[in-house]
Amino acid sequence: MLSLDRSAPRVVDWVMLALPWLGTNLTLAPIIGAFSLWLWRRHGRGDLALQLMVTVVGGLILNAVLKDVLNRSRPQLWEHRGQYAWAAYPSGHAIVGVAVFFMVARLLRRERGWRWPLVAATTLLAVSLYSRLYLGVHWPTDVIGGLLMGGVWLGSVIVAFRPIERRRAALNRQTVESNPTVVGHRSTMKA
Repeated sequence: MLSLDRSAPRVVDWVMLALPWLGTNLTLAPIIGAFSLWLWRRHGRGDLALQLMVTVVGGLILNAVLKDVLNRSRPQLWEHRGQYAWAAYPSGHAIVGVAVFFMVARLLRRERGWRWPLVAATTLLAVSLYSRLYLGVHWPTDVIGGLLMGGVWLGSVIVAFRPIERRRAALNRQTVESNPTVVGHRSTMKA
């Protein structure tokens, strides 16, 4: 961490301070909550809404419990800057970033066929996690541990929702087969 170049131009420094706010439960939970409500009420996609909410809320609970149990101190190499609370290990930004960003990217890929959200999620996560080291609020092992735990949580949610996804896919196939006028039908979610 001592080898990190912390003499970045002002705009880069500002990005390092601002960007992590997109990776916190304080920011993501209300955004995902509102989006989930919209999916459920406007498009009848309670399945997607529930999957997103379970991902966010579970990530928050996992983060809070692990930080409380492990209670690791933050680095004292230089003054802490930006958003940080609780203990250092694991990085909550890593847990939530992996779980939420990649769940959103996965659902957009499945529902819309879009590939760009994966690139956006990867880029946003990489910059956000680098910023946690740059700002001096995490050890590299905090970030690595958070990445692993976020990945496990993401995988767990995907596995848990597979039966619902299969049922939905079967219903969509039946709809297409029973109505030959539906051509190129990917899902019932509208643009």
